[in-house]
Amino acid sequence: MALLSWYGKLVVLGIVSGVFLFWFSAALAWVYADGDHGRHALQRAYNGTFGWGDGV
Repeated sequence: MALLSWYGKLVVLGIVSGVFLFWFSAALAWVYADGDHGRHALQRAYNGTFGWGDGV
């Protein structure tokens, strides 16, 4: 995202950031509905959003 802002692609930066925000919010709602609360819910939502790259 730093490269997008560096090269002045602010519209694309906004779209990409919005997608990540939406995905994290959806993951957090899913985890909360699953019964997790607090820090563990945030960790699970974070892993669901950004943790997929661990296997790369």
